[in-house]
Amino acid sequence: MITENQNDHLGGTTPSYPWSARRLVLSPPLLKDLGKPDVVPPTNPSPPPFPRYGHALPATATRDGELYLFGGLVREAARNDLYLLHARDLSATLLQTAGEIPSPRVGQASAIVSNVLIVWGGDTKTDPKSRQDDKQDDGLYLLNLQSKEWTRVAVSGPGPVGRYGHAVTMAHTSKFIVFGGQVDGQFLNDLWSFDLNSLRSRPQWELMEPTSSEKPAQRTGHVCINHGDRIIMSDGQFHYNDTWSFDLTTRKWSELTCIGFIPAPREGHAAALIDDVMYIFGGRGVDGRDLNDLAAFKLSNQRWYMFQNMEPAPSGRSGHAMASSVIKYLCWEANHSRQ
Repeated sequence: MITENQNDHLGGTTPSYPWSARRLVLSPPLLKDLGKPDVVPPTNPSPPPFPRYGHALPATATRDGELYLFGGLVREAARNDLYLLHARDLSATLLQTAGEIPSPRVGQASAIVSNVLIVWGGDTKTDPKSRQDDKQDDGLYLLNLQSKEWTRVAVSGPGPVGRYGHAVTMAHTSKFIVFGGQVDGQFLNDLWSFDLNSLRSRPQWELMEPTSSEKPAQRTGHVCINHGDRIIMSDGQFHYNDTWSFDLTTRKWSELTCIGFIPAPREGHAAALIDDVMYIFGGRGVDGRDLNDLAAFKLSNQRWYMFQNMEPAPSGRSGHAMASSVIKYLCWEANHSRQ
């Protein structure tokens, strides 16, 4: 579903902001070895990627409007499939990959840098046969988008414990940031950074300890975006409706004093950044019901805006994902809530 980027509403005018539902074009699966003479290209369309819950979708598309959807829960089974979604023609293609492919999981997060897809975390113990003492996968996986080969990074030193329900974002071009999440019922509020430049020498995580005592409470199901030298984090389970900023230079957390129509507390919602405006949609409210409201947070004045009269609009949901694209402005790939 797509809504165009019309930021004029944040400057005083009142245009309309309709949702539009579009049917995905399902292209034939793309085989990794399609260029070999003995490989016959498939002609049947790819299986539909949705409905799906707890999948990973990078917050921004590539310059060509490409989005990569990985894993999640499909009919109560965790998956590790990969789809290429084109914002330009609204198509979905199942991709064949090779290498050290991440195991099936739900609640993971991902990002794109240049021609690399990064996937980290997720609940990897969804199989009923999983042992109680099994640990969540803490591997950092990189997919070369040209060769379609996965690599699990051999990290030196300590790193974040495997988890799900966390949020990630990219900062300063090369830093992959992870905040919060949960593991075995324990909620977390630690902040970790992995600098992709360290791949050239000694790959390692860095625990970004704050320099001040003030910091967000432990949480899961929240959202994070990067804007300049700041990480903006909002909401999360325990149903907060707070908004925090982490300064990457001073390493200080500060709770923002927001004004306007502050959204109701929620978790499991999704967010996307367009210019200096963070949009959030849906999530699960305090009463356990899934929401279908759209809100916008303008970073320059720390004001929340709510949208009214949006019908017809998507149904309430959580565990979905959002992404921004320069081609379709705000591209939303989502799914109904987990049953």
